[in-house]
Amino acid sequence: MSTGLPSFQRYQLAFTAHIRDPLHQPRPEGVVASGMAVYKEIVFNNLLASVSACFPVAQKVIGKRAWLKLTQAFLREHAANTPIFRQIPEEFLSFLATATSNNQPLLPPYLLSLCHYEWIELLVASMPVPTLRIEIINPQGDLLTEHPVFTPTMQLLNYDYAVHKISPRNKPKQPQSTQLLVYRNVEDEVKFIAINLVTFRLLTLLRQNKGTGKQALTLITSEMHEATSGKIIQFWLQTLEELKSQGVIIGTLKPEAT
Repeated sequence: MSTGLPSFQRYQLAFTAHIRDPLHQPRPEGVVASGMAVYKEIVFNNLLASVSACFPVAQKVIGKRAWLKLTQAFLREHAANTPIFRQIPEEFLSFLATATSNNQPLLPPYLLSLCHYEWIELLVASMPVPTLRIEIINPQGDLLTEHPVFTPTMQLLNYDYAVHKISPRNKPKQPQSTQLLVYRNVEDEVKFIAINLVTFRLLTLLRQNKGTGKQALTLITSEMHEATSGKIIQFWLQTLEELKSQGVIIGTLKPEAT
């Protein structure tokens, strides 16, 4: 603590340091223990409630005691980059990434992926949707000969574990490559769709450039060292049509907009 600071700032730093780490940071002089205890309880309980609400499965998987210790470590060790309370879960992910890399013994290797999977629902649910340029989108466009347009809320996720299957009774023992698509539909409901690697690659290609559906499929079949046949094209066209019926694809770019 810098002795060059004004006395009230030194007091504030000592006060908050004790709240974050009461076992190792002394209570500021002149502060009654009972009053300090109220502050510590309020701060920690609010933090715990916010984190636990976003990560209910993770909390159950590692158990109440381990979750409590993890949240205490979060309060004690993490320096947040934002004062906004609703962004606490994202700050917790940042802390967890460091905690996981430090190989803390209480943390299973899939915990960070599981927490990210749970947090993404909050992200998609609260994501502001930009105003779409309806004049350049054709809701009935051809998904093969034109460029598919996706809902702005779509998230493509690639995990080393089957996070959507994890529960207290189903804890993964081995990594398992898992791809998920998350989006918010027109009813403002957050939806999760399990996809395979090829679909993940197809959607990634289409989102990264303005090529047509057929161009993306041709590239993928080339990467897989397979011939681009009519049956393959038809199969993946059905996949794109299904995503359109679910609201993931909202149309195509009109030719003059490409």
